[in-house]
Amino acid sequence: MQPSSQDTEMAQLPSDSKPGMYTEESSNGIKGSGQPLRPNLTQLPVKAGCKQEGRKLFQYLATLIAGSIMAQSGMNLGWTSPVLPHITKNTTSFYIEGLLEDGDESSWITSLMPLGAILGAVPSGKAADRFGRKPVIGVTVLPFLICWVLMLLAPSVQAAYKLAVPLLYVARFFGGIGAGAACVLVPVYIGEIAEPSIRGTLGTFFPIFFSLGIVFSYIAGAYMSFLAFNGLCCALLVPFLVSVVFFLPESPTWLVQKGRKPEACKVLRSLRGSKYDVGQEIAELIEECEQMQIKEGGLKDLLGTKAGRKAIGTCVGLMWFQQMCGIDAVLFYTVQIFEVSKSSVDANVATIIIGIIEVVMGLIVAVTIDRFGRKPLLVFSGSAMTLCLGVLGYYYRMMEDGQNVDSLTWLPLTCIGMFNVVFSLGYGSVPYSIISELFPPETKGIAGSISIMTNWFLVFLVTRTFHMLTKALHESVTFWLFASVCAMAALFAYVYVPETKGKTLHEIQMKLARRKKRDKRELDAETKPIPLVPA
Repeated sequence: MQPSSQDTEMAQLPSDSKPGMYTEESSNGIKGSGQPLRPNLTQLPVKAGCKQEGRKLFQYLATLIAGSIMAQSGMNLGWTSPVLPHITKNTTSFYIEGLLEDGDESSWITSLMPLGAILGAVPSGKAADRFGRKPVIGVTVLPFLICWVLMLLAPSVQAAYKLAVPLLYVARFFGGIGAGAACVLVPVYIGEIAEPSIRGTLGTFFPIFFSLGIVFSYIAGAYMSFLAFNGLCCALLVPFLVSVVFFLPESPTWLVQKGRKPEACKVLRSLRGSKYDVGQEIAELIEECEQMQIKEGGLKDLLGTKAGRKAIGTCVGLMWFQQMCGIDAVLFYTVQIFEVSKSSVDANVATIIIGIIEVVMGLIVAVTIDRFGRKPLLVFSGSAMTLCLGVLGYYYRMMEDGQNVDSLTWLPLTCIGMFNVVFSLGYGSVPYSIISELFPPETKGIAGSISIMTNWFLVFLVTRTFHMLTKALHESVTFWLFASVCAMAALFAYVYVPETKGKTLHEIQMKLARRKKRDKRELDAETKPIPLVPA
């Protein structure tokens, strides 16, 4: 049987809403006419035989389209690992004389990408609130396009003017702007189109695509020429942009915020199926919009409650531990790490194996996150990473002491491989799901921006200082420092991070606000939800 047109529609939405319902715009961008946003439920276009659980297929497809821009972010992050060793050696078609793998210029080429990501994260949330999730996700193509075009010009500029390094600086910075914007926009979009029952699973697509981009860079960068590799990265922007323009639906949450309820109903039916009870979900979305009208959604609302303070503390803490465990030092410098460690496996092959492991583990997390919960995965991840990096540090110490490690050359690949496995199981994926779950709509934008900016600043810090640490402290102490951070990460998850598995936003907020000796009736009075229909 062929599905109906409503079932198969994923698409371009009408740009205009029905006139007459909403005429004024409030300060937070939600339209209203001075009358309550709450709908007359009897007039909503709800079909008989509706069911609470909608169809999942088009929710997955929308997530795949939006999440695919994260592959571009991963390509940028993984770019340095295979490319820097090539352009610093006079054995390739594009060689920059005087550029050293562990020199200051190489360090800046690496770290300017996360520095640009901080800038990209700042305006993207506000832009998405004003113009819509769909168009702003599409616009992220521009900084990535500038990045790859400048990369393609680098050999010619080097031959003519010897200025390839400054050009690479600018290219990496623009790539970072795109990555930072995508990291803010994609989790918010996925959280707004997903049903609660698959919210955690869909949230893991964000790091999966990121890992796929890294693997692509590891493979293509190692075995393709500089021009072919960067040209292919640029060409892959085309199918993404086409998919966004013609197939990606706008966020129903944003449509409701702008007073475009008929379009929101249409999008929900395309995502959930024609038999889904859109009336109930639209009513909940409108109630959230009313709350957003009451609250400004700024730092005051975010930090003004115990629940808000604990939520932002949790997210910033997760971002801190995610990066300070050393994962991006490993990802940016994987080839160099294996070359220094004298691994028995070719450095490029070992790097590709590590990238593939990360993708596979991301897929496993997509299946397990809603089964085992967030907190157990984080505790296990931090504990196991401590062991992996502790052993790797000991291997380096034996090398530094001049001991014979010929029988242990398999150990670096094993340790880094297992490190990536357990990182992906917990701290690589779970923090992004938690960010999308802890905050009410009015503070989700600013909280997400703060978390992502913190994340990228720490990526910059780690990648900029990694070679400084290895020169000053040697590899052994550097990896032991990372191991100690991993141990603290496990403790932080056990003591501080709340479990959000299967909980509604209201239940999560109650848990965050709870005090041990607080009267339960007082708590219930403060967190009592507003009824959908006036008494």
